[in-house]
Parts: sequence; C-alpha cells; structure tokens
Amino acid sequence: MGAFEPLKVNQPVEIEIPGEQSVCYRSRVEYVSDDRLIVASPMKSGAIVPVRRGTVVKVTYTDNVAVYTFSSEVLSQNISGIPTLILDRPSDSKRIQRRNFVRLDTRLTVNLSLLNEKYIPSGETISATTVDISGGGMMFVCDTNMKVGDVLEAVINLSEKETVTAIGRIVRIVENPPKSRNRYSAGFEFTIIEEAERDKIIRFIFNQQRELRRKGLL
Repeated sequence: MGAFEPLKVNQPVEIEIPGEQSVCYRSRVEYVSDDRLIVASPMKSGAIVPVRRGTVVKVTYTDNVAVYTFSSEVLSQNISGIPTLILDRPSDSKRIQRRNFVRLDTRLTVNLSLLNEKYIPSGETISATTVDISGGGMMFVCDTNMKVGDVLEAVINLSEKETVTAIGRIVRIVENPPKSRNRYSAGFEFTIIEEAERDKIIRFIFNQQRELRRKGLL
C-alpha cells in the first residue's frame, strides 16, 4: 500500500465525478481501512450531490512529495448524519507530478506587504501580477523597486473566492526593458507557508493543467 501511506483521516482530497462534463468536488478522508475508503460526500450549494452505486470516480490527493490520483468504484452513499461516500480502495495510485517543482505560467493578482524584522507590515501594499507560480514560489512583475532579501507577505488571488497567504523573500530582481508593461520582474521564494495554503496552489496548478490537456494545449 506504499502509495497510499499519505492518506489519513481529515486529508483533503478531490473527487471527480464523470458525466457529460466531469465535475470536481473538494472532500476529505473520513476513514481508511484495508479494503475501503470513506470520504465526505460531494456538496454543491449546501446540498448533497447524489452519486450512484457502481460509479467510478477519480480521487486526487497530495503529500509532501507529489500529487497522486487513482480511480475507485462507489460502493454506497450515506446521506444520514455526516454524508459520506464509501469507496472501494484500489491497490495502488499513480503519481502525477513532483510537488513544488511544477511551475505554471499564469497571471494572478498579488498583494504584497513589506515586513520588518518582527514580521510586521511596513509601508503601503504593493500590487503585482504573477508570471508563473509553483508550490515553492513565484515570479511576479510590478512597478515597485525591491531588493534581493526583502521579506514580504503575499496574498495571491487564485480566484474571486480563493486566496493563498504566504511569507517569502525576494531571491532575484530584474529591471525590465523600457517599453515593458511593468518595470521590474522578481523571483519570490516561499519561506513560511501553511501546508493547507500550499495545497491550494498545488490543486490550482493541477486543475489548470488538466483543463489545458482537455483542450489539447498541453
């Protein structure tokens, strides 16, 4: 069961349910045994998403090393008490990518705050836009000149409803050509980030790559 060692109670997972258009739902592990896996039932707008017995769903999860996926058959759905899906536990999973090393080219808005030696914000909020992002850091462009070694708090907008907050340091600064839209490009390494926040980035990258593959662009 080596590939399944990371799975534990309360582990965040994503459940992809097949259909005319496959839909992914966030879930979590409720129970793990040798032959089955119980996860929180998918929800949409506060309502339980019905899943028929025998449906084969795709489960995606992460650990500190990589992103994994496997397919599993739905044995039953419990809608009383805590709504859950009981899944058949397969014998192995597929590692999709190494964690923290996959970098996605994407444009996301970022709000940056320069921190002092006590990690207290000092100065105005700096607006920036990502050039790329990974689980370990990002490259962004902005019009504010910063120094290598500056420590900042970053609030990254993955979507209208989801943000990631991390503390990091500038590891590289490049002054862009005069006609560029932004004056500076900066390499930013995450130094303090909760694993739940890093997981958001990993899921975001995976979902974006999956959509690009679906469109034949990756």
